[in-house]
Amino acid sequence: MRLTSEKGKGTRILLSLPLSMSVSNVMMVQIAEQHYGVPMESVVETVRVASRDIHAFKAQRTAVLRGRIVPLYDASQLLRCASAAQPNADDEYAILVVRVAGQTVGIIVDGFAQTIDVILKPLEGPLANIRGFSGSALLGDGSVLLVLNLKELL
Repeated sequence: MRLTSEKGKGTRILLSLPLSMSVSNVMMVQIAEQHYGVPMESVVETVRVASRDIHAFKAQRTAVLRGRIVPLYDASQLLRCASAAQPNADDEYAILVVRVAGQTVGIIVDGFAQTIDVILKPLEGPLANIRGFSGSALLGDGSVLLVLNLKELL
């Protein structure tokens, strides 16, 4: 950071961020009691689907959304968490509909949080080789948000 000031002309503040960082707009979702970020450029919509409207087709769970059959993936299973997503009190699942590599798919999550802008920093050191994550962000409360790389997870 550089700060310069001239009397009568004003103050100039110059911030330099490393190229390895970028500002990203992410949707926070809850998966297995943890919050994760999903890049908003992948998000199509968020929906709640009743359990009775989810069907198995060749061992793949699916739902009809907007007149199209959409394959569903449980985020807990993609992240190899111990617990699977559960329906809410109305027997509905929270589904994040995303577009990945030209295909529309639904990701079953435990819940939706908020959309925020974060400074995304790539994972470094021993964490750099972990598949499924595009980076991390430090939130205002001091917690770390891992941002998912859906292309690698699916």
